[in-house]
Amino acid sequence: MELNTGSDESTLDDKGRISIPVRFREQYQGRLIITRGYGQPCALIMTPPVWEYFQNELRYSEKFTQEERDYFEIKYLDQAHSVELDKTGRIAIPSIIRKYAKITRECTIINSINRLTVWDSGVLEAYLAENEGVEKAARNKVSSQDIFKVGIRENYGKE
Repeated sequence: MELNTGSDESTLDDKGRISIPVRFREQYQGRLIITRGYGQPCALIMTPPVWEYFQNELRYSEKFTQEERDYFEIKYLDQAHSVELDKTGRIAIPSIIRKYAKITRECTIINSINRLTVWDSGVLEAYLAENEGVEKAARNKVSSQDIFKVGIRENYGKE
C-alpha cells in the first residue's frame, strides 16, 4: 500500500521559497495554485483540477449564503497565486500568504491526499495544542479498539 499522505520539514529561504519534499513532487508538478489555508493559519497548495473544484464550491455552492460566498471570494479566491516548482523543487510563497500563515523560517509541509498545506512549524504546534479538546471529544466518541478493529479482524480473525 502506498502512503499518499504525510509531513516533512522544510526551511523558508531568504527569497520566500520552500523546498517541496521529493516524495510529494510527483503529485505536485507544473502549475500549482497557492492561497490562504481554508479555515487554518497555513498556505494551501493545489493542482489546477483541485483548485477548479475548490473555487467552484466556494463560488456556486448553494450550501453557502451570498454573503458567505462573497467573503470566500475575497479571502481565498482573490488572494490566490499561480506558482510553479523551480528545477530544484522549490516553490515561492507570495508574501501576502506568508504573512497570513505567519510563515517565518522553519516550516512543516503536510500532504493531505489532494493538497499540500505549508505551516510555520511553531504555528502548527500551537494550533494543535489549542485544538486538543477537539481530539479529546472525538476520542470519547470512538474507542481506539474501534479505530483499529479492521486490522484486528483482517490480521487476527477476531473482533
